[in-house]
Amino acid sequence: GIGGSDWGPRLVTRALRHGGAKREVRFASNVDSHSVADAMSRLDPHDTLVIVASKSFTTTEPLANAEVAMNWLREAGVADPIKQVVAITSNVEAALNLGILPDHIFQIWDWVGGRYSLWSAIGLPIALALGNEAFDQLLAGAAAMDEHFRTAPTADNAPVQLALAGVVNRSVLGYDSLVIAPYDSRLYHIVPWAQQLEMESLGKVATADGSPAGVPTGAAIWGMSGTDCQHTFFQWLHQDTMGAPVDFILCEQPNHDYARHHELLIANCLAQRSALLRGKSFDEALAETSATERDPARARLLAQHRVHPGGRPSSLIVLPRLEAYTLGALLALYEHKVFVQGVIWGINPFDQWGVEFGKALAKNIMRELDSPQTSQQDPSTRFWINAISRRH
Repeated sequence: GIGGSDWGPRLVTRALRHGGAKREVRFASNVDSHSVADAMSRLDPHDTLVIVASKSFTTTEPLANAEVAMNWLREAGVADPIKQVVAITSNVEAALNLGILPDHIFQIWDWVGGRYSLWSAIGLPIALALGNEAFDQLLAGAAAMDEHFRTAPTADNAPVQLALAGVVNRSVLGYDSLVIAPYDSRLYHIVPWAQQLEMESLGKVATADGSPAGVPTGAAIWGMSGTDCQHTFFQWLHQDTMGAPVDFILCEQPNHDYARHHELLIANCLAQRSALLRGKSFDEALAETSATERDPARARLLAQHRVHPGGRPSSLIVLPRLEAYTLGALLALYEHKVFVQGVIWGINPFDQWGVEFGKALAKNIMRELDSPQTSQQDPSTRFWINAISRRH
């Protein structure tokens, strides 16, 4: 699968595999066949189940990769390859037309958007990889966050408070991006998962009634796990003229025995957040440099480089421990946050017209690559269609 059929299960299985994986699960999302080739490498075709996950069962990438995987089974001499293929979709008829057996089709609700669907049959890879108990705990954690969101007063409502911070940072203070920095390497995939959730939901040009939003809405989402991020882009966060808000995510207790290492991780997370908030004035920097530099002019020069503006907004989300239950609650927290922001901005977080536009253009270009003389594209795209067609 791709998009919502990929990022949710990929995130959860990667984050929770420390608890013991019952099966090896590989993901192939990109239509670039290197992706599916890597997923199939060193697997035994006779002992492999292929899951084709696509809500519409018309999306290019999963169907193209399914064809490659099914051919791989045939070429390996699997007697009846279709018996080793299952589908997760809301379009049962299309899955049947591909030859999928009726009792190998896991139907998902047609009303759920892909980026909100890991709780549905799209979560089948999670259950297969981690077991039903882990999947049930994931659902229980999300349900607990659902109930908190439904009943907690505004001042104590975590999704609402996170949403309000996001609206103020974007529409009032003018920050155009949000950094997500999980200080737990197992949450590595939460960044692209959140990119799809937030940017596909909130990157809209119009409100639900078709009128202009009037203020900046969805922020660009980016980030990396800590402490890697500190050695990658935190310099920019600390001293750029604008910077960006940061969501820090931290676990109180690790799932390993290296207690001192975990304390070091916690210290780094809290230190970075403190530095973004406090900053460092010129006078403070000058006091530091003057203690080591005899030349006052050089001390002042070095002090200029050590000034940190401070006042940079951030949120700290703390999990007791990374488990299926707490991960479910964390992901539901972000989903409800996005919903609240959609309500405040008056936009629909459940459509994706930008995605559909790009898909339609790609289908047209596929036809034109076969018959370039019929191209109706813009001059730049037409040039490259002709150039690539000549080479092939």
